[in-house]
Amino acid sequence: MIPGWRALQATTIAAFSLLLCVLLAAPAGAEEQYWVYTVRPGDTIWNLTEKHTTSVLHWKRIQRLNNYPDQPARGILPGTRLKFPIDILKHQPVSAQIRLLQGAARVVRITGEELPAVAGIELHSGDRLLVDENSNATVRFADGSELLVLGGSEILLDSLSAYGETGMVDTRIRLQGGQVDTRVKPARGGGSRYEIITPAAVAAVRGTDFRVSAETGRPVSRSEVLEGTVVVSGEGEQRKVPEGFGVLAKAGAPPAAPKPLLPPPDLSPQQAVLEHLPLQFEWAALDKAEAYRFQVAGNASFDSLLVNATSTGTRGYFGDLPNGEYALRVRGIDNDGLEGLNGARQFTVAAHPQPPVLIGLRDDVMVRVATPEFGWSRPADIDRYRFQVSRDDAFGQLIVDESAYRGERYTPSTGLAPGHYFWRVASIDAAGSRGPWSDAAAFEYRAVPDAPAPEAPALGESEIDFHWRDAGAGMRYQFQLDTDRGFPSPSLDRYTDSPAISIERPGANEYYFRVRVIDDTGYTSPWSPTQSFSIPGNLWQLLIPFGVLLLP
Repeated sequence: MIPGWRALQATTIAAFSLLLCVLLAAPAGAEEQYWVYTVRPGDTIWNLTEKHTTSVLHWKRIQRLNNYPDQPARGILPGTRLKFPIDILKHQPVSAQIRLLQGAARVVRITGEELPAVAGIELHSGDRLLVDENSNATVRFADGSELLVLGGSEILLDSLSAYGETGMVDTRIRLQGGQVDTRVKPARGGGSRYEIITPAAVAAVRGTDFRVSAETGRPVSRSEVLEGTVVVSGEGEQRKVPEGFGVLAKAGAPPAAPKPLLPPPDLSPQQAVLEHLPLQFEWAALDKAEAYRFQVAGNASFDSLLVNATSTGTRGYFGDLPNGEYALRVRGIDNDGLEGLNGARQFTVAAHPQPPVLIGLRDDVMVRVATPEFGWSRPADIDRYRFQVSRDDAFGQLIVDESAYRGERYTPSTGLAPGHYFWRVASIDAAGSRGPWSDAAAFEYRAVPDAPAPEAPALGESEIDFHWRDAGAGMRYQFQLDTDRGFPSPSLDRYTDSPAISIERPGANEYYFRVRVIDDTGYTSPWSPTQSFSIPGNLWQLLIPFGVLLLP
């Protein structure tokens, strides 16, 4: 034997034994490589190895790993924690499922077969899901994690598998373009993996709520973390992104440093009840926000979206939603395109049945008849209407209140008194449900001014004075004088603010005069009856003039 061989051999064995102990005992790094099982009554090394690993022959490795010297078929004390290496666990494919679908989407199988997506359809590794614009699909994975795929997005299910009955999964999704929101269940064991791969970076998580977007046609992606932590990798570098931060990544460069997401916008300007179409959503301006994304869902979990749109201002619009309760959430978008934290609130749509469109008597119009005609359009599927006329815009001083009026024209049976009024109409469907009121329209009823009744003129030596009944404050008058009772070209045509006029005494002749009222709106009354008087040739003979009613 070579001298010193025994000593060298002993030293090597000791070193190897020490290294093995270190590897088995190092919990920080090694824990990620194992699945830990808590022993139940009746469990043995043998049956656990057979059940959970690819071969029962792995029992020796399990026994050595856990320093368990007993026979493999002997029962183990319940509550004992056994470690199983991930690499020997049974690995089997699993499917995902489209749980919710809003709008339209397509599934392209790995075989090339293309079919329309429907709620409940199963997805497998290699399948692609393409979601149409203005649509969204919610995909549920084997561990209960969910992915909300927004409109205009395409994903490839790169890997869908599970480790036997351990509860651990391996889920890898390629986001070819578009945007996804994901809620990942907390990982059960170190073998669980959930990754979203984009052309620019990989986002890996173990239980969190985050968003990933990838620009179509450009290798740019964004990751925004709402809860937990996400590791974003690219070009051999990793960025750990904590809750409330986001990362911009571009192909060919390491991911940028995480930056804080914009805070949630204030949604207090949003009305609690929306009664008019299109539906309008409002929020307060957010510092450093260049745009906003607003979304509407049927519940506060936002697992399926009814509205998903962006706005450059603090208002957003959507055409229509059925009456009911909804949830709104809004987030700001910064100069890097990163979308911030959500502001959310509940609201109610009560816009149906739709109110008619009012016809006539709009924009503070003035009417001159005491029984004006009101008119409105007829919405579809309407049975009757509620019609109101009020003295005030709060409709607390009702003059007319028809609760079940049929028809689209209404004329009051009793004349209105002069004054300002407001009117509105609401639709009632066949089930008796009344929708919101139309916008109130204002109008004024002002009676036609009466034609003045002139008194007989008073002739003096050098002037003639004319008087007539005062028509009230704010009225003007037009006075005409002519020698022709048809007034083809009046010799005197004068306007005055007072119910009297004085003119220089004309030459001897037969004269005709008339007067009418002009109110502050420019509306003119009919002419008064034409009257006449004579100027005698002898200045010392004064005739007492008298009015004569002439036919027009």
